[in-house]
Amino acid sequence: FKGGRLLPLSELATGNSPNLEIFRAMAIAKDLSLDRAAFGKELTALLRDFDSVQTAEFLTTRINVERTNSARVDTTVRFDLSGTAKGGWRAERVGHWLMRWQHAPDGWRVTEWTTVDQLRSRASAPIFTEVTGAALGQNASFRRQLVPGLDYWASHLDAVFMPRGMGHHGVSVGDFDSDGFDDLYVSQPEGLPNRLFRNKGDGTFEDVTDAAGLAILDRTSESLFADVDNDGDQDLILLTRTGTLLFLNNGKGRFTRDPDAFHFKQPLQGSLTSGALADYDRDGFLDLYLCAYGYYIGMSEDKAGPPSPYHDALNGSPNVLLRNDGHGRFVEVTDQVGLDQNNDRFSFAAVWADYDEDGWPDLLVANDFGRKNLYHNEGIVNGRVHFKDVAASAGVEDYGAGMSAAFLDYDNDGHLDIYTGNMWTAAGQRVTSEPGFKPDAPAEMREIYRRHTRGNSLFRNQGNGTFADVTLQAGAEFGRWAWSSDAFDFDNDGWQDLYVANGMFTRQDDEPGVDVDSFFWRQVVAASPLTRKPGTAYDDGWRATNRLLVSNGAQAQHERNVLLRNNGHGGFDEVGGTAGLDIDQDGRSFAVFDYDQDGDADVILMAPRSSPQLRLFRNDFAGGNAAVTIYLTGTKSNRDAVGARVTVETDQSRVTRIVTAGSGFLSQHSKELLFGLGKSQRIVKTTIAWPSGLVQTFSGLPLNHRVWIQEGSETLRTEPFRTQNVSTAADASTKGAAADRPSAGTWLYRPFPAPDFTLQDLEGHEHSLSGLAGRPVLVYFWATWAPPSRAVLEAISRERQRLTAAGLSILALAVDPPDDVAKVRSSIRGIDVPVMVATAEVAGTYNVLHRYLFDRREDLRLPTAFLVNAQGDIVKVYTDQIGAGAIAADVAGTTASPEECLTRAVPFAGTFTSPPGDRSYFQYGLELSEQGFDAPALSAFERVAKVDPSAITFYNLGTLYMKLGQPTAARRALERALELNPEYADASNTLGALLAQNGDTAGALAHFRRALDAKPDYADALNNLGYTLFQTGRAQQASEFYRRALELRPDFPEALNNVGIFFGQQRDLEHAEAYFRQAVEKRPDYGEAANNLALVLNARGDSVAAIALLEKLLKENPAFQPAYVTLCRLYVASGQRRQAVQALERLLQRNPTHPQGLQLLKQLQDGR
Repeated sequence: FKGGRLLPLSELATGNSPNLEIFRAMAIAKDLSLDRAAFGKELTALLRDFDSVQTAEFLTTRINVERTNSARVDTTVRFDLSGTAKGGWRAERVGHWLMRWQHAPDGWRVTEWTTVDQLRSRASAPIFTEVTGAALGQNASFRRQLVPGLDYWASHLDAVFMPRGMGHHGVSVGDFDSDGFDDLYVSQPEGLPNRLFRNKGDGTFEDVTDAAGLAILDRTSESLFADVDNDGDQDLILLTRTGTLLFLNNGKGRFTRDPDAFHFKQPLQGSLTSGALADYDRDGFLDLYLCAYGYYIGMSEDKAGPPSPYHDALNGSPNVLLRNDGHGRFVEVTDQVGLDQNNDRFSFAAVWADYDEDGWPDLLVANDFGRKNLYHNEGIVNGRVHFKDVAASAGVEDYGAGMSAAFLDYDNDGHLDIYTGNMWTAAGQRVTSEPGFKPDAPAEMREIYRRHTRGNSLFRNQGNGTFADVTLQAGAEFGRWAWSSDAFDFDNDGWQDLYVANGMFTRQDDEPGVDVDSFFWRQVVAASPLTRKPGTAYDDGWRATNRLLVSNGAQAQHERNVLLRNNGHGGFDEVGGTAGLDIDQDGRSFAVFDYDQDGDADVILMAPRSSPQLRLFRNDFAGGNAAVTIYLTGTKSNRDAVGARVTVETDQSRVTRIVTAGSGFLSQHSKELLFGLGKSQRIVKTTIAWPSGLVQTFSGLPLNHRVWIQEGSETLRTEPFRTQNVSTAADASTKGAAADRPSAGTWLYRPFPAPDFTLQDLEGHEHSLSGLAGRPVLVYFWATWAPPSRAVLEAISRERQRLTAAGLSILALAVDPPDDVAKVRSSIRGIDVPVMVATAEVAGTYNVLHRYLFDRREDLRLPTAFLVNAQGDIVKVYTDQIGAGAIAADVAGTTASPEECLTRAVPFAGTFTSPPGDRSYFQYGLELSEQGFDAPALSAFERVAKVDPSAITFYNLGTLYMKLGQPTAARRALERALELNPEYADASNTLGALLAQNGDTAGALAHFRRALDAKPDYADALNNLGYTLFQTGRAQQASEFYRRALELRPDFPEALNNVGIFFGQQRDLEHAEAYFRQAVEKRPDYGEAANNLALVLNARGDSVAAIALLEKLLKENPAFQPAYVTLCRLYVASGQRRQAVQALERLLQRNPTHPQGLQLLKQLQDGR
């Protein structure tokens, strides 16, 4: 081992406050002068700033395998150490190492270790202090609803309300009651009411949701406070699952919905993600731009398929511009103003600002899977405002996973720069840097894919309508999976800093998860066609990833939010760990406001997937810097002055800020503009460029004051900043708290059909669920190995008389293994309810059902009980705490109206403005089918066909009818699928296979060819066509189709087996053996190929190997009955008659009526 110095030889101080020290390494020794002992001391010295290390993160961003020596590997590792500081508050050290590894007999060992770069920071006192509990914890609604994360609610609410929960719910700030303090509005998923928290001005917030009329239960992604009617108070716009909602403020804190506010030309084609307001036509009223996103889950309703191609997807949903007509109506004008150009992407966020200072607000749109849009507002063209997408010519197309958009003036030159949130991913950087990544793609295309992994982007406005990408030289790229990325000046030094809320899917510490980061880049992104092409491995990879994520997958987990401090010299330094804002909680959005009016920026963070969903961080930085806050009121301009540009010039600096309404992602910051002014002694001049075109200049504004300015007026109102009077004690009291959580089972909004079953209880009596139709039933699952479930069974037995009197039948199903019947029998002594042992299919079916009743996709926990109504539908689910008394009381509720079902299915009162969505049975049926539970899967898909009679639904019905031996029904379903979609290659191929099985060779050949017409590179259809031709004596033609199938899929077991059959017919046993062997290697339990290989081995004189092969096969696949017959004959041929008889006996145990088995056994018994 040889190591270099880990500590720098010299450093440059980039901080300007003794309370926040920042040092960047300037000179680092590169020589490998340290042995193992000396290097160990260097590692110890690396930690000398810390009292304790709380985070140690190491991310490998590059792996380079030497071409001449695969046992030696070079890696680049990003390290981040943070924790409590010695003699201070917090400290952090970040940088990169180069490490060389050598493979040794005991594994990989580091042989060389050097430092590339390094940054260290230290805070002597708290910078940000969490005050969530103190500020919000006195509200019961906060404790009961927002302390539990959405992962909790996803296992306690009907999945109808939380389909595919991504946690895309934001937070907005605005002064709804005009008392001078910004309040909070929190968006929530369906079934949980959004919450309005009023800032009381004493450091606390009170829930006034119900009083304000804003307890909306519709799934809401974002809210926007704005005075849309210019009447002097803040109205509220909500972006929900079904569209936009406008609530008008009556000026007294009460909101009323205007049901006729929004007029679209056509229904929205995607889910609304973010919105942003501006007065694009300068008529004095705020207009609304909406971003839409076509989520791809891999289900029947995914019409457009996955984003394609991955690097530059153009199959997204169109965004919409709605013009405020000044009379209470928002009317769509998207195409009329030119915003239909390049309007086919996966848009997450938008922000308005006049970047070229021509007086007209421009629009920046951040798009996932590709390029951004920068729509330049050209002003009036041919009598109408017109936009043109200039992203390419302006230099800001910025390929990436765009999630966030913001304008800022990071270099204080007075021009608005651009900051977009993308994806920084170590796994992506590793994979895309490998020589084998997309080797056939052009070099510039591979570079675009690498750009997708680089991270956030910072573009400097050059003042001539173009931007320069300064991301890397500024050190602004790091943000991880960057949802909301935006700018604010946390230390009031006059330079805007960058903050990023990040993280995707983190599983809890006690919850096993499968990390899909590397899988996603290797199996999804790497498989993406360079041009749009449906039906590829890329589509399959997306489906696999999404299904993992809704079950036990994790992606971009345990990412910590990033705070990049602007050093005032064009660069940024990461200080999130030192500042106390490196929150590990899958953040989605944040808003900046001065909630306590002490003159610095506080942060409200929305990280809804875990606990608590909402967190407030008070800015306690004592840097001694001056500031001023300016609040604008428009008169000729829109009353909120959205779009105004304010420049404050002091004796030391010149700082520009803009008023926005929606930026970052799912976020709305305060409309009060907070200017950090560093060590300024006086404000020389303040210039306001109003949206109307008016420019006003003021002199002599007081430092460290709040200032109110009205458009056109020379009169100012001012008041000094408040002195902080809230406790500075650390506040983590809400983290993981379970206070007041409701736990009495889950009423389903949409009753779910209970899968039927017929089982014998331990007394030999038969029970079926359908046999109890007409009365409610409790289906209770338990096991002897789960003692709490046994205790609940005992309680139910004690209360049986009471439950029976309520009209309830009880069926208790043990999920113990079938071999443990005696153990179950022993465990139920004294139990007075029917107890039966569930078969694997019954237990498995109810396990799948449980996964689809709740969005958490959890397996069946024990104990669990299902309350089934008289119609055979599950209406309530009980888990963990199950009380017989509560069940008895619930029996009366098994008959309820849809309205009653909805009311009781939500845990808190509120209002739905549109009915909740329908339950999807498609994925439920698909998983049942994949698990081999064909009968319940068929029931599920028959239900799907009633509400979604699509081609894919009938295709799945057809395959299930085939499996269940119903060829006529299968043919009808597949033909229906092809009527709905004549180009459906899978349906043509499957129908061809069905016809071939039933002797219609001509029809089979026609459908295989039809499948290939629709999808020429369809390996399954090529193989099936070849096999059918082979069966009709056209072996040479068949071999050509086999060859093409194997070119497409070299590891295709069925095609390999068919080629083996072809060579076997030609008596070329050597090649036949080779292909059969490959087929078995690819799929060890492939019975037909193993059987064929055994026959060839025997024919070539190796009966011992043939017998061993079949014995191994039957251990792995005992259901493959032809192998028993072949094995019997091989034993007979080798003189082992006893073993031959035993093989037949094993066959007849599985199938007592097997004709060939019975015949062979009789021959052997007769001595033949």
